Amino acid sequence: MVPLIAIVLFGLYVRREAERIRAEDLRPRVVVKLKLAGPGMATPAEVHMRRTIEDEIEKRGLGSITDTGSGDGWATIQVAVVDPEVAIEQMHDLLDKEGVPEWAVKRPTTGP
Repeated sequence: MVPLIAIVLFGLYVRREAERIRAEDLRPRVVVKLKLAGPGMATPAEVHMRRTIEDEIEKRGLGSITDTGSGDGWATIQVAVVDPEVAIEQMHDLLDKEGVPEWAVKRPTTGP
């Protein structure tokens, strides 16, 4: 019982710290939206594809991943960037390499 409570409390702490760190990052955001095969959550293969794209975004220095998820037939990757226009162009190149359609990159949003 005690270990379970400790795990829950630690999970809440980690979540709160992640939210605080994201709130402090005021760089503009680019949201990459990937259409999923079905209307719900991502399949394991789709999650793998999203993670591959996330890794490549950070490896190429395009920005920092600030949030990810899936639902309602879409997988999303939110990236904090320095210059949204340059980042979008570079992300289009990355997505082309990965075989993702051009429409997958949404216009940048500002703020956290």
